[in-house]
Amino acid sequence: MSENSVLVVAFDGLDKELIEEFDLEHVKQEEYGSIDNKTGMSAQMTSELFTNFITGKSYEEHGVKGLKKNLKPKRQRIVNILSPESLAGKIRGFDFLRRNLERILDIERRKYLKEDIEAETIFEELENSRAMFVPGYNPSMLWTMMGFGKPLEYGYSSSEIIKMWDEQEYEHRKDELFSELENPILEPRDFLMCHFHRPDTHHHFFEGAIKNRGKVKENYGRSKLKKMYKETDQLAKEIKEKAKEKGYTHIVFMSDHGLPTDEGHNENAFYSCNRELFGNETPRITEFHDKILELVEG
Repeated sequence: MSENSVLVVAFDGLDKELIEEFDLEHVKQEEYGSIDNKTGMSAQMTSELFTNFITGKSYEEHGVKGLKKNLKPKRQRIVNILSPESLAGKIRGFDFLRRNLERILDIERRKYLKEDIEAETIFEELENSRAMFVPGYNPSMLWTMMGFGKPLEYGYSSSEIIKMWDEQEYEHRKDELFSELENPILEPRDFLMCHFHRPDTHHHFFEGAIKNRGKVKENYGRSKLKKMYKETDQLAKEIKEKAKEKGYTHIVFMSDHGLPTDEGHNENAFYSCNRELFGNETPRITEFHDKILELVEG
């Protein structure tokens, strides 16, 4: 076992500005700051961002672009000619045009899996490591097969979908992580990474996010958003306590992006660590890979 052992807990979509607004004292550890999650793509997308994190490379090298893999690349090239991706998000109407062209041409996509990654990840580089529900690598079955929006097509309400995700995804991921940390036989792994999708799920299914593209309606209740953030802070507290008891030397909390806005996910990604990690610098999301290897391999 290495002298240093690293636990990374990713809270997908947890927004740095809201962390500060709601004063999440346990999420904010000794070192706390922003992550530079700009990748050169027009939007911050989960599969790509986490692949950047675990490979230390950009999409040009690891091949994961956006959220899902395109299964009909020739048809996508037609879309790219008629509505260039470089203009999406910059000129009003281009995102809408691209989505409609993709619908008309029946563009098929699926979530990325580790066999799609064209670069070595930290999980291959560190033998004593484990990935738990990491997007782009070994995402959960429910997220891979269904995603967030599918039940809406069948008439289920946002509150019903959030309840289902909390009960079947959030609780399951907590159980898996705590089972690992509480196992009396297992020593700390050199690297353990667990992903929680709950903040992003709640952001996307707010009434405002569905109807107003990210503008949170007061009648939904700012208090409900704050409640979810406070529950995340309590989870962070429990994780820290169990991880320290287990013997993890470095505990890292992070997010890949922040609250959805009119343009999609925003740049309000954060990280924190119980020890010094990057100092006063703002790390790029690709820089965590080498930093973790440096800590573990000494």
